[in-house]
Amino acid sequence: MKRRHRIDLAHDVPKQVAEWLDEAARTLAALPAHGLRPSGARGFWPDMVPDEEDLQWVRESDIRPPRPTPDDVSRMDLVFEWLAFLGTGSENREMRLVVQLRMRVHPISGKHLLSWEKIGEKLRISRNTTKSRYLTACCVIAEKLRTGQFPLDRFDQIEHFP
Repeated sequence: MKRRHRIDLAHDVPKQVAEWLDEAARTLAALPAHGLRPSGARGFWPDMVPDEEDLQWVRESDIRPPRPTPDDVSRMDLVFEWLAFLGTGSENREMRLVVQLRMRVHPISGKHLLSWEKIGEKLRISRNTTKSRYLTACCVIAEKLRTGQFPLDRFDQIEHFP
């Protein structure tokens, strides 16, 4: 029987939050991106690439990562709910953007597509400020988990976290 994984409030919670964010990013990258429309739906706009950087990653092969399990997707959804803890102010908006940009990972290698420098360039802040915003976001989420603002019994609905 697999043991259930919960956030251990006695240990380094921000580090655990960062690990869960990374796992959610890898799960999101592994989700299939084809067959999302109903068969009768059709768009007449041409396919467009929103960012030039999306074209810059090299595709090593046609191998796709294994499809995420329902528990993987449940954990990912749980982690995305945490982003609401970051609030709605302009400083908080920047933290959310840093976290979201950091969650862009390569589907096969799991490596981050954007370095701290590239995220900083996009947001027009320094590399150190970018990393500081990410760590602050992890600390804010960790504090909300510690103070019980997110029900920890939600973790019991999900099987083992790898």
